[in-house]
Amino acid sequence: MSIGQRLCIALVLCLSSVVSTASHAQSFDLNNDDPFAQQQFLPVEEAFRFDFRQQNDQLQLSFTIADGYYLYQHRFQFDAEVPLAAPPTLPAGEAHYDEFFGESVVYRDNVTLELQLADTAATTFTLHYQGCADAGLCYPPSTIDVPLAAVTGAGPATTATTPTPAIDVASVAENSQQYSATNFFSELADEPLLWVLGIFFVAGIGLAFTPCVLPMYPILSTVIMGSQQRLSTLRAFTLSFAYVQGMAITYSLLGIVVALAGMQYQAMLQHPAVLIVLALLFVFLGLSMLGVYNLQLPVKWQNRLNEMSQRQRGGAHRSVFIIGVLSGLIASPCTTAPLSGALLFIAQSGDVAVGAGVLYALSLGMGVPLIVFGTTGGKLLPKAGSWMNVVKRVFGVILFAVALIFVERLLPLHIADWLWVGFIVLAALYLISATLRDIQGKRAMLISALWLTLAGSLLYAWWPQSQHHALDFTQVDSAEAITTQLEQAAPGQLVMLDLYADWCVACKEFERYTFANAQVQAALADTLVLQADVTDANAVNNAILQQHDVLGLPTILFFRDGQEIRAARVSGFMNAETFTQHLEELAANQ
Repeated sequence: MSIGQRLCIALVLCLSSVVSTASHAQSFDLNNDDPFAQQQFLPVEEAFRFDFRQQNDQLQLSFTIADGYYLYQHRFQFDAEVPLAAPPTLPAGEAHYDEFFGESVVYRDNVTLELQLADTAATTFTLHYQGCADAGLCYPPSTIDVPLAAVTGAGPATTATTPTPAIDVASVAENSQQYSATNFFSELADEPLLWVLGIFFVAGIGLAFTPCVLPMYPILSTVIMGSQQRLSTLRAFTLSFAYVQGMAITYSLLGIVVALAGMQYQAMLQHPAVLIVLALLFVFLGLSMLGVYNLQLPVKWQNRLNEMSQRQRGGAHRSVFIIGVLSGLIASPCTTAPLSGALLFIAQSGDVAVGAGVLYALSLGMGVPLIVFGTTGGKLLPKAGSWMNVVKRVFGVILFAVALIFVERLLPLHIADWLWVGFIVLAALYLISATLRDIQGKRAMLISALWLTLAGSLLYAWWPQSQHHALDFTQVDSAEAITTQLEQAAPGQLVMLDLYADWCVACKEFERYTFANAQVQAALADTLVLQADVTDANAVNNAILQQHDVLGLPTILFFRDGQEIRAARVSGFMNAETFTQHLEELAANQ
């Protein structure tokens, strides 16, 4: 799903953008005999230079990280055989996000881990770690055995670390003070922020035209103006604007509070069980927008806030501002669901500044009709009617789309694509039927044509991704199986071996964007395509990597007559266009 598609869906429904994967193109030279010349990646021990120091019970583990490389914070794991005297804490890292794995914390340049050992006679401390290169290569999980001197007089082991072989991911996230700007807001640096805020502003205007908000404007206008029957246009504008500012500040503060609370739990918010719960929450919120039930504050709370609001004197800027602050807390049933959805997304992102900004823009949009009503006496606003139910249903459908965004991460790519196609079709049919039921005449036909056009545009954008099936690999699970397949290939037939792992981000990019491409599949029509899943760090998979001298993943090897074409090796991500060119050059040089 591209960033444009995700942004239009998530931002228009008052939420956020979903990132697209950056493409890294690379060139190659078939006349070059050095298999690693094309990617120029460092060996793992050079990319992450390790050093250690022990002073009795204090163990210091340090990495010097090369430019363009990073280590994952949550991949640091310690074997439980060596007891620790205190729970391990990790230094603050840098926020990192990718489309397939969500958010994480990484280290660049250098990192030092300081551990306090308990009494132990162990002679070796085992450290597990993993890192990647920005250019699109991930190294297999690596292990370092650190020689230890015996530790005495340090005290007993802590129960917080002894039972588990690795640091708890949630605890790691809590220890990172720079864990922010991730998840759906993490790529906003690549998008014009004013454009993003503008979309939230427009979404707020849409919320203002829902059936339980727009009819309130004459009442709110009376409260704002107070006992004054006639006001100048300028004063009516400033009073209305003061009210909207109060409401906007309330929403912005809500965004800040939720973002700060969510910062401590982003790692847990990516757990499959949590994603499913969040998806169900968005379905629940979406159903409320479709009129199945109403969401609002308890009556007792609403009455108390209304009493506080009524104590304020209308017609004065300060009082009107306070009324706006209180009104922001009395969310109507039509705005509760989208607002709750936005807050859930902000909790996932932990981005305080952007979270406050988008909610501020959203509330300003919701206040535009009030400002127009206050300054023009309502002459420029459309009359309330059944068309407002259409607006409300649109937000409900979009909330369902967000639920699908959460769930799709847990599904195979081709299944997720077809789910989106089915969702678009069903959403269009629902909106068209509801429009024809609520609105009569030419307007109904016009709005229905709009839904049909929008659905057709989305299907056109999605269809190229959905219509192509995954590449039909022959799976091989050992070095011997690879050799057997190479021997069975026809004379002169090109054989491609894809080395894949679940922890490899760029491997999933290959699967999603390159191998599913029609041109790539056509270019591989006469090629025997093999795939080895080396996710697990076991002896069998290590033998595959060692036999073929693999530096990291993704790595794609090409063979003919049992011999590897060394100069054709691909390491790191390659987009469909470049990979097709790679295959064409291979065919031309056979």
